[in-house]
Amino acid sequence: MRKLLIILVAFITLPQAALAQPAIAEPIDVATFAVDLRPRDPDQTNVGRLQYLGGIVLRADDRRFGGISGLRFVDDDTRLLAVSDRGNWITFRPTIEHTRLVGASEVLLWPILSASGNPVEAPHYDAESLTFIGDTAYIGFERVHRIDAFSTPLSGANPHPDSFRDAAAFGTRENNGGLEGLTTLSGGRLLGIVEAASEDSTFDGWIMDDEGHTEGLALFAQDPFSLTDIATLPNGDVITLERRFSALSGVGARLRLIPASRISPGALLDGEVLAELGAGYTVDNMEGLAVRETGGRTEIFIISDDNQNPLQRTILMAFELLPE
Repeated sequence: MRKLLIILVAFITLPQAALAQPAIAEPIDVATFAVDLRPRDPDQTNVGRLQYLGGIVLRADDRRFGGISGLRFVDDDTRLLAVSDRGNWITFRPTIEHTRLVGASEVLLWPILSASGNPVEAPHYDAESLTFIGDTAYIGFERVHRIDAFSTPLSGANPHPDSFRDAAAFGTRENNGGLEGLTTLSGGRLLGIVEAASEDSTFDGWIMDDEGHTEGLALFAQDPFSLTDIATLPNGDVITLERRFSALSGVGARLRLIPASRISPGALLDGEVLAELGAGYTVDNMEGLAVRETGGRTEIFIISDDNQNPLQRTILMAFELLPE
């Protein structure tokens, strides 16, 4: 079913920060199309420990839309905020009917700013991961590897960033091997994990506090998957989103659950595979992950980065995490 989304508002009114002035944001017209978990078997609604709650393809004529990597719930978990690898913030409200994702509305887009107050430009604009501590957003960038902090970015003021971690904290990285995963742990700490595995088959990671201390850890990697995002559940457990691609097997994605008790400096992390999407499933270059608790359910949303390629799609999928 095709739904043309008419944007109803041109201001951001998210209560995570005090309202200041109209946001530097533009409404974007987006069409959505429903997708099944398995197109050839529309009645299948479960994969692993996940129950499918619906999915949509988002499509816009505006070339700035797409390339979505980092994803988080904001506004009392009713709106999704994303960052793109072309240096934009994107926010929209998922449309939920009887617990199912059926559309999206109120889509807004505005540029991520550099320290100079201008829109961030190449090669500095490749935003890949996003998390919050209070009202401050932290974005992980690659190519020019770093984490920048944006105070109250949802207030309408479109703030300039403060440097939080520069490239030196993360060692030598390939252009496309940077901080794809960034999430918030207890005590206001950040957990960051890179995309590309090291020679010892682990993803390098760090726990970072607000005083500048950085301690290393690692996540066990299983070829051919690379890490694309991480998110923290309310109980402190961390979910990973991982992606694979090859000419022979095509594209795939999986999610792992890392118990909170295992996350500490120096640890080698691993966990239960919750689900894997491969041949026959609706899947693309899945790069964004967001979680929330609502109505007694733990919900997981994943979104794909279309690489601004007409042969790829921006797909948003919703799942409920089932008990063991």
